[in-house]
Amino acid sequence: MSHHDHFSPDYQTARDAFRTACGEAGVAVTSWLHPLRGMQGEELATDTAWIGPKMASRVLVTCSATHGVEGHYGSGCQVGFLREGHHRNLPADTAVLLVHATNPYGFSWTRRVNEDNIDINRNFIDFGKPVFENGLYLELAALLAPQTWDAAVEARTRDALAAYVAKVGVAGFGKAVVAGQRTHPNGLFFGGTSPCWSNRTIGKIVPHYLEDASHVCVLDFHTGLGPSGYSEMICRHPPGSEPLALARRWFGDAVTSPAAGESDSPVIEGNLRMAFVRLLPEAVVVASAIEVGTLPADEVNMALIADNWLHIHGDAHSEQGRAIRQRVRDAFYGDRDDWRDACYPRAVEIQKQALAGLAAV
Repeated sequence: MSHHDHFSPDYQTARDAFRTACGEAGVAVTSWLHPLRGMQGEELATDTAWIGPKMASRVLVTCSATHGVEGHYGSGCQVGFLREGHHRNLPADTAVLLVHATNPYGFSWTRRVNEDNIDINRNFIDFGKPVFENGLYLELAALLAPQTWDAAVEARTRDALAAYVAKVGVAGFGKAVVAGQRTHPNGLFFGGTSPCWSNRTIGKIVPHYLEDASHVCVLDFHTGLGPSGYSEMICRHPPGSEPLALARRWFGDAVTSPAAGESDSPVIEGNLRMAFVRLLPEAVVVASAIEVGTLPADEVNMALIADNWLHIHGDAHSEQGRAIRQRVRDAFYGDRDDWRDACYPRAVEIQKQALAGLAAV
């Protein structure tokens, strides 16, 4: 079997592959059922699997489909981890927790966001504190959520965004848009105003499995940013912190820090990986995204705007809807052998580095 075979064309196939791989590895699966159904009427769930000693103090956690459609990549990496036997012969006192399809709704419906149009990677904040308001987003809100969508609207939108980026730079666009917002629920990168289903579910999964852990490495599989096939490790720990130092020691030059201005990804609030830090205050948590590039940034942005229009105004089952969903899929999954050849072996290497790093602490 080639590593290309680890990757699935849709959520249901990916879920079946994951559960089958777990069964063949003798690993039990726990399913955290979602209240809604998928694109094909299928059951939705976040599935978890624990490998290793129940009381392990060192744990590697991998998460897929935080951004829904990006689960094509992340699920493939998790399935391959099992099929290729990388879970065998773990270091002493070490376990692995696989969290498959953190956002199953987005995965099934070929969306980056969830059932509430929430970017769940902007949702993990303390809602008891004053909520961050991104005033910069207001200037672009109408542009990013057009009332109609056709070739002419797309051309005008593309030109307007290019002019904005030329004026403020990539970093300025990131602060205005990608950093997230909480005032426009029908807009892009909406972080929500209360904990979403995936947030609440992670809040159950973490204490269920990790209450005995002293050292945790969280790897969250992502796509859509950077050169095609290249894996950037985006680490959101504060500059000068012990977790960031450990990440650099374990993973080397691939680690970038948005807070230190080393990544095109902006500083964001509500990140899933950093939620593990908050939920495990007694543990040392080293958390990083593995971010794999796909298409140029303007193409990814156009796919997101088209998808948002479809969600608000269109019909996902129409001919236009199918075309937009395919466009979103292409923006976040390089469904080609050369792309998988570039990113899958690197994901295996990173997971091995994480296990070695945990064993050394």
